[in-house]
Amino acid sequence: MKSLRSTLAISLLGLLLTLGILLGCASTYSKPLVSRGLPANERKDYIIQNGYGIPDNVKQSFLDGYVEVNMPREMVFQLYGAPDRSSEADANWEYVNRRATLVTGISFKNDKVEKVYGDPKGGLEAAGQPQ
Repeated sequence: MKSLRSTLAISLLGLLLTLGILLGCASTYSKPLVSRGLPANERKDYIIQNGYGIPDNVKQSFLDGYVEVNMPREMVFQLYGAPDRSSEADANWEYVNRRATLVTGISFKNDKVEKVYGDPKGGLEAAGQPQ
């Protein structure tokens, strides 16, 4: 009887340890933020239709799936979707992972990106995506 309890206790402990290791190794975010917005082929169409007057480096960043300084707020929305958190009269947008940890934060001034903080690529590199 005692050995059965010991065996069950060891099995349970092993199961809990394995589960803890699996959860600990799991990425805090598995998909890049760009997966929330327009697919790549639709981003190209968006640039064709709405890209007049937008600097080439901003267009290229949008096509590549990440936010760039001077990107219009509407493009950020199309790229990453609605922010998970916003503050200061919508001047700051934050995108978080499943654990509510910041992935990428964006500060706007005059409806254009003034600063990007956190992961500037929105999780592309962490997810193993090419730049």
